[in-house]
Amino acid sequence: MAAAGLGQSSEEGQIQRAGDRSILTINSPRPLDSAAMTLAQHFGMNVSVEDPPYIFQDDVKDVTAEVARTRNPSRRVLIPKGGRLEIAFPVDLDGFPVDPQELLAKLIQQANAQYPFAYRLDDKDGFRALIPTRMRDALGQAIEYTPLLDRRVTIPLGTRTIAETANLMTAALSAQTGLQVSCCQGVVAGIPWGMATISFEAQNEPARSVLIRLIAADLQGKPNHYYWLQRCDPLPSKWCFINLNHATTGQR
Repeated sequence: MAAAGLGQSSEEGQIQRAGDRSILTINSPRPLDSAAMTLAQHFGMNVSVEDPPYIFQDDVKDVTAEVARTRNPSRRVLIPKGGRLEIAFPVDLDGFPVDPQELLAKLIQQANAQYPFAYRLDDKDGFRALIPTRMRDALGQAIEYTPLLDRRVTIPLGTRTIAETANLMTAALSAQTGLQVSCCQGVVAGIPWGMATISFEAQNEPARSVLIRLIAADLQGKPNHYYWLQRCDPLPSKWCFINLNHATTGQR
């Protein structure tokens, strides 16, 4: 077996190749996020992942003692408990997945079987996203969940930067949910994302569709290498972040 390293981020997993197949191994607080980062780093795959809410105590881990800079911190630091995922998939002679769509389907199947959350795979206009559809309430009961970016927003017609329009989108989401939603941290080649000025409006449109259109406007016809990681801190925090990442270019 030949092992690929962890790359630039400690959240990334490991890919080990054995002949005509490889094994993706993840062990992190957000296993699907880490899988997306690993696939982006090694294969240039742009797969977005969105968080479910973490409100049940058994879905959360207190890491205050590990990260605190003072002896008696006033705030607890909570992260998703997460865990381990391992997926085997066939590869071609160059080591790339033979069927990326099948790989993602296996990833969701394994995650849905192993964890109390459930996800679906959306593939629209070349943007693939793993989207949560089930969560656990405060009592630990599995319940259906309306994903944050499934919520509909309206943005009045106007000429603004792409980033300013993204802020209007997140302001609408914040007003609907009571969360503090922000978007879209992202820098490519030292240039902040979304500085171009465009004319844009949205009428009762899913926020995810708005985000896809804004990314497409920023690309201006260039191939898409962006993917987003929408993360919400465990309660009692109300912060949610939509972070844009860039898959490794030069891959296929």
